Amino acid sequence: MAHELPTHITHDPSLGFTRLPRHVIRHPDLVVGLDARREDENVQARMYGPAVPSLSGSEHTVTLNVRPREVRSVAARLRQVWRDEFVALQPLDEAGRPSLGRTPLPYANLVDLTTEPEAELRAALSRLALNGAQLLFDVLLGGETEELKLFRGFLTDVLSQDRPLRVRFHSDLFLPWPMLCLPAAPDEPDEGDLDAVFARFLGYRHQLEHTGGSAYARVADDRDPPPREAPAVSLNHDTGVDAEGRTRAAEVAAALADGTAFVERTTRADLEHALRDRLLDEQLMYFWCHGHFTTTGDEPPYLVLKLTDQQAIDAYTLRAHRPPPHACVPFRPFVLLNACYAGLPGNADLAYLGRALFDAGACGILGPGIEMPQRFAAEYALAFVTRYLAGRETAGGIAHGLGRHFADTCRNPLGFAYALHSGMDSRLERTA
Repeated sequence: MAHELPTHITHDPSLGFTRLPRHVIRHPDLVVGLDARREDENVQARMYGPAVPSLSGSEHTVTLNVRPREVRSVAARLRQVWRDEFVALQPLDEAGRPSLGRTPLPYANLVDLTTEPEAELRAALSRLALNGAQLLFDVLLGGETEELKLFRGFLTDVLSQDRPLRVRFHSDLFLPWPMLCLPAAPDEPDEGDLDAVFARFLGYRHQLEHTGGSAYARVADDRDPPPREAPAVSLNHDTGVDAEGRTRAAEVAAALADGTAFVERTTRADLEHALRDRLLDEQLMYFWCHGHFTTTGDEPPYLVLKLTDQQAIDAYTLRAHRPPPHACVPFRPFVLLNACYAGLPGNADLAYLGRALFDAGACGILGPGIEMPQRFAAEYALAFVTRYLAGRETAGGIAHGLGRHFADTCRNPLGFAYALHSGMDSRLERTA
């Protein structure tokens, strides 16, 4: 005899199908997962999605021939290569002296590199691409077992597609995915054509986001936010950064304040006061300051930001002052952390400022994974916030478009150094 089982609904975003959920989920074209929870075991990898052929209806899985420590070490080396062999590159003349008539440290002090010697730029870019391909294919996916070669071949075929894909890398093992590269074609010279080298970067080819283990553990908050007449936006900055006005930072501030409910914060006390406010519902939080890693005793290094008052702000600052999400109005800001190393997590999850913001409710976080030159950082921020505040494009689409824009029009790869943590589909919701 048939019996109807009792049902208890714990999450009902459609209110019994009386309305559509606020956030319509768009599945990525490709998901690549890396399980690196144990330091003494090899990384486990999987991939699935409509862009990759399925094997007997199942996802692709393989045990990689590498352990987490080696991957992190080579990733740190890649970031150092970007700093030493691109950002800090000083062209020399035949006598080994700084070239006369050239801007000192041109790749750090110029945004538009189209006037720089193409052969020099091509050589520098090729070194970045070579190291980016090494991390992805020689270290992470290296090996000659049949399972590894099959997995590597499928992934290479998918990432080599000409059409831009929406790709999610889901893992607690963070890598600077937009800075990684496809291998050079067999018939391509060492330095290659400049356009061909740019096209090898994953950040040029596809929309990318990185999600960690906690990114989808939190139940989505589908409550409607309080009514607002204008987008709620904040500028959290160190006024001493570029006090001489050599960058476009002032234009970024003006863009943030144009037609918005704008708040400016310059001290840790200002930020702490805002975080304690249960009615805080900002849609875009912008940080313009310095970031660096520090450590206490034998603890792993953790990220610290400082505003004008130079008081340390870290993940624990946020956790100490932010009430639990259920006790606050919906708080789902997109956060642009335009600070050196703000996109690079520390070794401890709780020490990662971005993770603390995400746990507090942030829908996505974008930040540089290298020591970013101030001039380029301000130029990138101006382009990003202007497009994001228009409310027509997603964060993932904007980040991908800006990486291509700076590569195509300025011959500058630094747009690929910005990494998106979740939020590929985040978009500013405007009432008008």
